[in-house]
Amino acid sequence: MTRFGREEISLKEMFGSWQASFQMLFNWRAEVLKRSPGSVIEIDVQEVDGEFHFRRMFCALRPCIDGFLEGCRTYLAIDSTTLHGRCNGHLGAATAIDGHNWMYPVAFGFIDGETTDNWTWFMTHLHKAIGDLPVLAISSDACKGLEKAVKDVFPQAEQRECFRHLMQNFIKRFGGRYFFKNVSCSKNIYA
Repeated sequence: MTRFGREEISLKEMFGSWQASFQMLFNWRAEVLKRSPGSVIEIDVQEVDGEFHFRRMFCALRPCIDGFLEGCRTYLAIDSTTLHGRCNGHLGAATAIDGHNWMYPVAFGFIDGETTDNWTWFMTHLHKAIGDLPVLAISSDACKGLEKAVKDVFPQAEQRECFRHLMQNFIKRFGGRYFFKNVSCSKNIYA
């Protein structure tokens, strides 16, 4: 037996099978909704050859929703990071800024890719959680699918682009030795 085979058996003995973990996700959802009514937790599955497979998930806990609505600026930063390993995809998050200028988590979700469909699904559930706000600014990394989802789901929101991504795109488009010849940090301004 190979090393990976032994690791697989060990992981299964410690944590159970993937099928059992999949069912536990629904048990976890039911328990959270029982103990924290008003939370928004959605699990999306897809059927393949008669079997159901996890596709994506959204989670906004009631205390986080209330904290955002009652004590944060009406500003959300939306982005995702790539997941590597057994479960590939993206971990998306909606983060606000509280009264102390600290980051405040509002919602998170797992999606299988940064597509318009996935971002629209994520933003629709975020809208379900926070509702229509008279003033709202949403900042993102200018991902085309996310920009469209924000326009479709939160049409009244002011859209902004993350400054870090704005600078990276500017450097890609206009950078080079002639443009940055007098700038000492022209190689990588984020190093």
